[in-house]
Amino acid sequence: MSMNKAESITKNFGPFGVIFGSLLVGISAIPLSSQAIPVPNVNACLSLSPEALANQGRANIARENCTVVAQAAPPLPEELQPPSATVVLVNGTVNVTLVNQTYTDITYQVVGDTEPRPLSGRDDVTLRTLRAPVTLTFQRPDRGLLLVSPQASEAGSLEVTLTETTDLDVDKSAMTIQETGEVFLN
Repeated sequence: MSMNKAESITKNFGPFGVIFGSLLVGISAIPLSSQAIPVPNVNACLSLSPEALANQGRANIARENCTVVAQAAPPLPEELQPPSATVVLVNGTVNVTLVNQTYTDITYQVVGDTEPRPLSGRDDVTLRTLRAPVTLTFQRPDRGLLLVSPQASEAGSLEVTLTETTDLDVDKSAMTIQETGEVFLN
């Protein structure tokens, strides 16, 4: 008979156990869902450009309530690395001799000046009177890596040797000559 009593107690408390168990789980979750989520302070002026405000006739509001913040710009190459070479410019120009020491063509371009041009393997070309600042790009058709080695040979002249490499750390595809004669590789 004690088995029957135990079975009847279990049967009677079965639905109550489910109900009270669910309540315990639900109650423990309530404090988590009611906690406030911190919201960072946002400068409301950042979403309003001076041009947009002026067009809407609210320029005075912008000047009174907002501080104009300069936009962040990525650092220039010369701020991140020392120059790879320095050449003395002659009247703001430089002659650049590209020497392809690979066995494959290399496509080069003077950005804003020329269309992409091929330079055959084991060949060279001299680009005359390039006005600084000037950027040159280099690319192998097989997407192989290039080691770009600029060397100032004399005033107004820069020799750039292009060789194959397997080292990703030295692979370069662009060269910029600044108005100061500093040469940077990217």
